[in-house]
Amino acid sequence: MKSIKTKTIRSEVSRLLLEASFNLPQDIIEAVKNARKIETDSNAKKVLDCILQNEKIARDEKLPLCQDCGVVYINIGIGSDIYIKDSENIKHELNRAVADVYKKNYLRNSIVNDPVFDRKNTGDNTPAIISIDFTSGAGIGVEVNLKGGGSENCSYLYMLNPSASEDEIVGIVLDIVKKNITRCCPPGVIGIGIGSTASKVTELARRAAFRNLKIRSSDNRYSSLEEKILKAVNKTGIGPQGLGGSTTALACNVEFAPCHMATLPLSVFMGCHSTRRASSKISPP
Repeated sequence: MKSIKTKTIRSEVSRLLLEASFNLPQDIIEAVKNARKIETDSNAKKVLDCILQNEKIARDEKLPLCQDCGVVYINIGIGSDIYIKDSENIKHELNRAVADVYKKNYLRNSIVNDPVFDRKNTGDNTPAIISIDFTSGAGIGVEVNLKGGGSENCSYLYMLNPSASEDEIVGIVLDIVKKNITRCCPPGVIGIGIGSTASKVTELARRAAFRNLKIRSSDNRYSSLEEKILKAVNKTGIGPQGLGGSTTALACNVEFAPCHMATLPLSVFMGCHSTRRASSKISPP
């Protein structure tokens, strides 16, 4: 067994927070550029050009990609060969990393302490949503995702009849897109979770939304479903920022899991074009 200090993980999370805040992932940049090449609508082209210009300014000037600096999701995957020193303090240290980065870099604080009564801003964008799991790989995997409130408000959970067909699922997603996608700065990234339980399927959808756009489902049935939904969405003509065009979404990603025979959970978790994420691997010294 090899040890990694909690402060090492905290330092890496701080670095990834800055990377995610100021640098649009390369796969998303390429998707926007490819969409720009095939777009025929003049307004759509202008919006896509603005997205690319915004990405360059944010990267060069170290400015937030979006004024909504988002809820922070931190995913830690601990390899089988690793133990963490001071592990009892890890969540505290990760939240300290978030607080320090948001304060020092003037990133907007968006978290309120109570959902109903006080709604007082915590002042440092904490607490983060922290997930810690164990993996079969070596070292520690660290992933940071940032999610704005506009796209978060376009998240939905359905408990479908187990007999629901593929076409019914496509129809539900398409209806959600038509009613909501203009609220999350399209072109969007559509994350879909299918299966597991009501509490878990939203996590599947979140994982799907933050998955690299170049990675398709390893199951041919679900990769075909991804393509089918994306084509249907882009045929709506809603387009970038809802101004028309053939690029309403950049990708549709599906994650699935086994479920109870009496259920068919479905969750949709849409991301905006500025789907911010960064990840790395920490190897022991």
